[in-house]
Amino acid sequence: VMILLGVVTASAIFFIYLYKIGVEKKSFLDLSIVIIATVGVGVIFGILFENLYEAIKDSVSGLIPHWTWGMTFYGGLFGGVVTYLLMYRYYYLRNNPPIFKKMLVIAPGCICIGHAFGRIGCFLSGCCYGITTGTSLDVNFLGIGPHLPTQIIEMMFLLILGGILLVFSFKNYTNYTAVIYLFAYSIFRFVIEFCRGDERGQLAGLSPSQYWCIILFLGAGLLLYFYKKRVFANDETKAV
Repeated sequence: VMILLGVVTASAIFFIYLYKIGVEKKSFLDLSIVIIATVGVGVIFGILFENLYEAIKDSVSGLIPHWTWGMTFYGGLFGGVVTYLLMYRYYYLRNNPPIFKKMLVIAPGCICIGHAFGRIGCFLSGCCYGITTGTSLDVNFLGIGPHLPTQIIEMMFLLILGGILLVFSFKNYTNYTAVIYLFAYSIFRFVIEFCRGDERGQLAGLSPSQYWCIILFLGAGLLLYFYKKRVFANDETKAV
């Protein structure tokens, strides 16, 4: 339910932005199809990645692998991004003018807002919880006892980051919202992973998500270079 609310909210912000900058309404139907496909495949990849993690953890523990309908954000993000790029290139551009740069600017803020709703869902279902601190910060989760609500901490961070990125987008302060998002989220997620209390397996003292954080951080550096040299080399924006 929370994921659905997140998708609806993020999509509404996305279309409001496109309407504000003058994208033709006739393009909205094709964009809606692109978004539906992106979200659908993202959910599938999120589930598949989660089951891959569970299979690795079960094999290390000597347990029989089991199927889960849980999702992981990184699986959804990568599956969704690839699907969007393919749908945009081979479906949307057949009948519509290019708006790729505009979508690069608004998409990170929308992703943050949608992800924040997803973290509320994690809190309500009692997954992705933190360590036990023995302080008043702990929340008593059903069946597992008091733990730090890392879901709420991440939700608050995502709302703040998403709000900043949306202001940057709507006010045309900078085109580099994706770079800001990747740097900020990868650093935050890497740090908060040390406070996670749910068992997801580790390799050399780091969780699977922390390795993805390293990849995202390095990817942000490459994206910054690519933006400066190719994508937004000739575009002017306001100074922040």
